[in-house]
Amino acid sequence: MDGWKIHLDVRPDHKEIWDELLKTRLYAMTHTMQISRADGQQFTAAEARHLLVALHFGMSFCLGRWVAPLLPVGIGADGAVVWEEWAALHCDPAKSLSSGWWQPWDPEALARFMDGLVPAFSDPVKAEPLRLQISYAITAIRDQGFVEQRVMIGAAGLEHAMWQRLVLAGVLTRREYKNTRVWKAHIKLRKVLEGINVSLDIDKTQLPAMARFIDEALQRSGEQLDGPEAVARIRNSLVHPEEAQKNTYEIPGLVTEAWLLTRHYLSLLVLESLGYRGPHQNLARIRGWAGETEETPWS
Repeated sequence: MDGWKIHLDVRPDHKEIWDELLKTRLYAMTHTMQISRADGQQFTAAEARHLLVALHFGMSFCLGRWVAPLLPVGIGADGAVVWEEWAALHCDPAKSLSSGWWQPWDPEALARFMDGLVPAFSDPVKAEPLRLQISYAITAIRDQGFVEQRVMIGAAGLEHAMWQRLVLAGVLTRREYKNTRVWKAHIKLRKVLEGINVSLDIDKTQLPAMARFIDEALQRSGEQLDGPEAVARIRNSLVHPEEAQKNTYEIPGLVTEAWLLTRHYLSLLVLESLGYRGPHQNLARIRGWAGETEETPWS
């Protein structure tokens, strides 16, 4: 990818180590990796820096938890160690199931994703906002901590993506974007999601609490809400502690489903921005078969 060759190999006693990690919640090396240039030329640690960062953020985004390429060592032409790094990178304990968009049994999908990610991380202009957006996405995708926190951080990630796609892309001026009377949050979110062909409908079998929330809004005021507007309303009810917050908690599971839909929207926006096309796990779905995937909607 992008002129680099990566060999990733599982350790021979992986099953025993993995089973132990799931019990102890500690840390261990599970794989080894060799990085070289595809043309066989030498390179410096500084030249490989963006690749290591891309692997850290990219693999974490794929799995929905922080994983890290730890303890890299540079080997010189004579086979001697000429560089090494002992930094403690952000890493979560092992999990038996992935919370992320990637199905770990599909290495081809991972390769397609990394083909878009690694060049982006080599571009300083793209890399910094991309790192922030993926950090938002990983934190929102992880199924740990208070669900309200995940909704909030996911909303921040969506705001970041909307600003990029609407203001930086020249669709709206800064003044127009900040005019919340005209361009409310759900209108902006709806516009960017429609731009990549993401469905705005609510699946009643997957998100029954959200469907009930929408039905009650229709009965109460005649409003027909879609996914973006429902997500925005629930997020606002959490931020502004008024009567609406009480109503939010009267529907069991509603905040959880708002989180599921938020992380689904954010993960798709990140994937599309990197040019990824192919299978992904729909993060708004928690019912169905393990490993079930669907094609990206813009494919």
